[in-house]
Amino acid sequence: MSAEGTVATWTAPRPLSRRDELAAIWMFVKREFRLQSYFKLSYGTGLLQTVSTLLIYGMIARFGQSVPAVRGLAGGYVNFVVSGLALNALLSTALSGPYIGLMSSFWDNRLEIIMASPIRLPVFVTGVSVGRYVDTVIRIAIYLIGGSLLLGFTWPAGPGVLAAVLILVPALAACTGLGLAAASTVYTIDARGGQDPIRFVVETVSGLVAGVYFPLQVLPVWAQWIGLLIPHTYAIDGVRRALFGSSSIPLLPIHHYLPIAPALADGLLLGLYAAIVLPVGWKLFRYGIRLARTDGRLSRWL
Repeated sequence: MSAEGTVATWTAPRPLSRRDELAAIWMFVKREFRLQSYFKLSYGTGLLQTVSTLLIYGMIARFGQSVPAVRGLAGGYVNFVVSGLALNALLSTALSGPYIGLMSSFWDNRLEIIMASPIRLPVFVTGVSVGRYVDTVIRIAIYLIGGSLLLGFTWPAGPGVLAAVLILVPALAACTGLGLAAASTVYTIDARGGQDPIRFVVETVSGLVAGVYFPLQVLPVWAQWIGLLIPHTYAIDGVRRALFGSSSIPLLPIHHYLPIAPALADGLLLGLYAAIVLPVGWKLFRYGIRLARTDGRLSRWL
């Protein structure tokens, strides 16, 4: 057959090995951190803002120690606030990572290239999400070390640390599931302006009624029940109980209906939450990508 009569065929790229997929994830992680820290002055200013936040809430914590509702909290109110800031930063990263990573690739016109490469979709999502944890770990270190040096934060030790990790794992999985659902809105409802309704609702609720800055028990009962709709509440409560003990931490409303230890209840509820939300979020995320590939909206067009 002549050259004019030949028909070019497209061959799907060979999948990457597990080792190469880990290397691809590490590449995404390094790229994300380099982008975040490229402008050194702006990045340093952001870290200083983290110190400022720590000092502001630390001073509030010291004044708040005189409030009867918080006077008896395990580890003191400073431990309460510093641990809340650190945990909320970690959970917020799990929630926002998929959306921010997807939006970055959308605006940079990289999604078509990635989708045509041997990189599988789970590898891409993991890479762009995990990359944001590097900066978060640095900020958490500032909270913990700064809180220890400046405010009297006491470091927990012993088996409580392992129990806290066991509670954090399903908590991060649950927040990641919500984050994947949030990222799907980039294509399902064109939420591309830097915020989406899912993250907006969860972050608003977590800031007000998840127990980050003050105990839920100072709120009306109906507000406490709203806090139980998001994983942050169980994660923050459970980790605090694991690290500082449960004797002086007031119960969440749902604890009164469960015949098990509060920290164990938090962990089990987070596991159930993650088992439901993570697969649902992943399906929504894949649906959004499939929708965009069908109508050609994977990346922006000028």
